[in-house]
Formats: sequence, structure tokens, C-alpha cells
Amino acid sequence: MNKEKQSEMREMLQQLVRDFGLLQRDGSDCCGITVTQSHIVYELQKSPAISLQTLAQKLVMDTGMLSKQVNKLVEMELLSRTADPKDRRYVLLALTDTGEEKADEIAGQMLQYIGNIFQFIEPSKHDQVMESMSLLLSAMRQNGGNGSCAT
Repeated sequence: MNKEKQSEMREMLQQLVRDFGLLQRDGSDCCGITVTQSHIVYELQKSPAISLQTLAQKLVMDTGMLSKQVNKLVEMELLSRTADPKDRRYVLLALTDTGEEKADEIAGQMLQYIGNIFQFIEPSKHDQVMESMSLLLSAMRQNGGNGSCAT
């Protein structure tokens, strides 16, 4: 890929991150939690009863910073901590019933937003968009953030 195409791709990625970030901030604020907290809730809905370390790996976050956010969510009664039955030195995190409701609320807003976006894309191109996003995400994961000051 030549430098002009690389610059064009960078511009598109920057704009995508900005636009999606603004969506998350707005969506999370109206749900009463921060963007970071919404990511935590999302991951715990997908993978209930995981350790702080596992969650930190999934979110690519420092455990200290993550722990502060988890504490806030516990105080809000959205998360619970229980001792790991296999190793009592570890704590497992899970959504409470209220946390599940919050996750469903956020998911509903996100699905509505994505549905609204896809209204502006020809239905015959929906699969193409999904395939392109999948290819890009796969390539980004293979690269592992190497060479980017943004990661």
C-alpha cells in the first residue's frame, strides 16, 4: 500500500475511533456509567465470573486502573466479587442482576445505533462491510499494536 493510501486509511481509522468514541461517551453517560465502565460491563456479560487479571487482559488495561473502576461498579451494585472456588486467593467478578439490566440497556442502545448506521448503507453491501471490518480487526490483532504510538 502506498503512502497516500496509508494516510487515507489513517484518516478513516482516526475518524472511526472519534465517532465511535463519542457515541460510547454519550451512550454511557445516559446510562449513568463511564465508557470504561461500559466496556467492563460488556466483557462481564460475555464472560461471567472471570478474574480481574483476565478482565485486564481482555480490555488491555492495567490492573490497578481497572481495579478502581471495578470498585466503583461494585459500589453501584452492578458487579459482585466472589472468592474463586478453585483458588481462594483469587476473586471472580460477575454482573449482579442490576448489572445485567445495565448491560442490556447499553446493548440495546448500541444495537439501535448500529441499525441506524446500516440504514445508510445499501443492504447488498452489509456483508461486504462486515467482512471488511473483520479483515481489518484480524490484521490489527496480528500486528499487535506494533509501531503505533496510539496503543
